Amino acid sequence: MVKPRVAASFFVFASLLILLSLTILPSPGRAGVLATAAPPSVVVRQDSPGTHFKGAIAASRFEMILWREGQNLRGNYYYVKSGSANSLDLRGKISESGEFTMDEFDQSGKQTGEFTGTWKDDQNQSGIELEGQWRKPAASTGTTFTASEQLINFTDSTKLSTITVGETLKARRLEVSGQYPELIGGGANTAGFNQIAKAKVTRETADFKKQMMGLTAADLKTLPPEMNNYLDISFDVEYADNDLISISFLESNFSGGAHPNYNYSTLNYDLKNGRELKLADLFKSGAKYLQTLSAYSLKDLQSRTDGGENQGLAQDMWEEGAKPTAANFKSWNLTRKGLLITFDPYQVGSYAEGPQFVIVPYAELKSIAKADGALAKMQK
Repeated sequence: MVKPRVAASFFVFASLLILLSLTILPSPGRAGVLATAAPPSVVVRQDSPGTHFKGAIAASRFEMILWREGQNLRGNYYYVKSGSANSLDLRGKISESGEFTMDEFDQSGKQTGEFTGTWKDDQNQSGIELEGQWRKPAASTGTTFTASEQLINFTDSTKLSTITVGETLKARRLEVSGQYPELIGGGANTAGFNQIAKAKVTRETADFKKQMMGLTAADLKTLPPEMNNYLDISFDVEYADNDLISISFLESNFSGGAHPNYNYSTLNYDLKNGRELKLADLFKSGAKYLQTLSAYSLKDLQSRTDGGENQGLAQDMWEEGAKPTAANFKSWNLTRKGLLITFDPYQVGSYAEGPQFVIVPYAELKSIAKADGALAKMQK
């Protein structure tokens, strides 16, 4: 699942998840271990200087590499369920404003599809975002796709693999899936990162399953006919190099109610020293970093408009969600642009406004950053 980083598309994304909830996970009739036809481990190709993306066409996840050379776009991608051996070539054009069209070809040279969309580099996103439509050749209608850049910058032997776990229980109307990153090769400290990432996802999927297994037959009858209870956990690489890795996790779930729910969490790990980073680790002892982050976030959020009208983010009742407390700033990532702060739906705005993302430039934090810490490294 690609995380819906753009607030304007969040409500549409949520609606699509309701419609697609039975196809995101295994189809009815399958039981036991999740059998999505996807291999349990997929290594993101990292031996190329191109731009790496993870995305989805409707519920079908893919990995993609693109090269943008003037007005030309080229690259390849593969569906996770099919594996990298079945990659498809891409060739197309892109305008200065980022509007693009790419034709898709199979390994025999036959055109099998077409992408049309927009290449976006928003100031409050860690990397490039792709949004648009995929359609079969000559088709009049298409299917929505989104993709997010994966900021992978290893220069040693380290590779990043995606591990997929899950289960579906038809009789219990329950579907659970999760993805987590695993580092292959590299230094001795990759094992510590792998242990934390795996434990996080396996624990959350197990906890959700345990909760849902406690439902009675009467509880299950209250579910809409087209919906199952489900949990899906996906991740994005906000930044990774030989010394640091910063991962954002998106957890989407439905367990009754008017709509699915979403929340974010993060894992920031110092590969050089073998330890998980806390937000306080980035700053000088005694620094009022929460106040600094809060002031910047409130100013940014309160200035946002949609169609010329103020969105009302972080104002009135929503202002509490960006006040200087550790709970409000629990989801943070290191990126090449600055410190990314993620606010969950309902935290600084209504559900319809979706999650909100604020990137605090490193220059704003220079005076309070720890001299030998991660922020100082990212500023170089």
